[in-house]
Amino acid sequence: MRKLYTLLAIAFAAVAMTSCFDDPGTDTFFGGNQIEFADAKLPNGVTATFVRESETQTDITEVGLNRVSTTASSPITATIAVDPSSTAVEGVHYSLAGNTVTIGAGEFIANFPVTILTGNIDPSETPDLVLNISSATGADVASNYGKITVQIRVICPSDLAGTWQFANGNVTTITEVGTGTYRIANLNAMGGYYGQQFTLAGNFTDSCNELELFGDEPTNGVAWRGMGIYDPVAKTITFESVTDVTFNPDFSVTNVVMTRQ
Repeated sequence: MRKLYTLLAIAFAAVAMTSCFDDPGTDTFFGGNQIEFADAKLPNGVTATFVRESETQTDITEVGLNRVSTTASSPITATIAVDPSSTAVEGVHYSLAGNTVTIGAGEFIANFPVTILTGNIDPSETPDLVLNISSATGADVASNYGKITVQIRVICPSDLAGTWQFANGNVTTITEVGTGTYRIANLNAMGGYYGQQFTLAGNFTDSCNELELFGDEPTNGVAWRGMGIYDPVAKTITFESVTDVTFNPDFSVTNVVMTRQ
């Protein structure tokens, strides 16, 4: 009898183990077919920045969409709608050639083009275009990623890269790292605070000759903040104040002047 019980126990265990492996994909793999905005996971959406060169200028920005699926055997067509919360106005800030986009069979990504009416936009404006995937054929709309904000930003032409000299005679270089974004190689060369103990780099943005410094130097753990202006006639940059917000937020170096060499 004991031997019979043992045999039954072994048989039961074998059946149980087999059942665990009958359909491993049921609980492990996503078996649906969804479509989503590629950058909808970003908390503030995406920013499309353009340099305004003329009043008739237009530019294209592309909003990416993803297929979320283990197979791509059939196409997905999504209908895109503008959300009522948008502050961007069609015909003023942007235009759309259509309202659908298709991810083809065998493909996992596609782009929805948006024409930006750059020449119509003043750099002081901050229009936001909010898009929804209102419906889709061939897939479900991802519940958390079917909406995205495109921040449309326009800046004036900017050309600040080169060699610059502080008022104390120290020289540094500025390099362009993005549209209207620059990096000062040695901000600490301005002197008056840390002397020449170490090199302190810093990033800043240029918006129609109004500058914002947000320099973070990971090596030294110092974060600088400041505001400034660029004078294209005198070819000078003047940071009205530069503050060490990490160690001494009550101290500011004022009227830091740099001259293009």
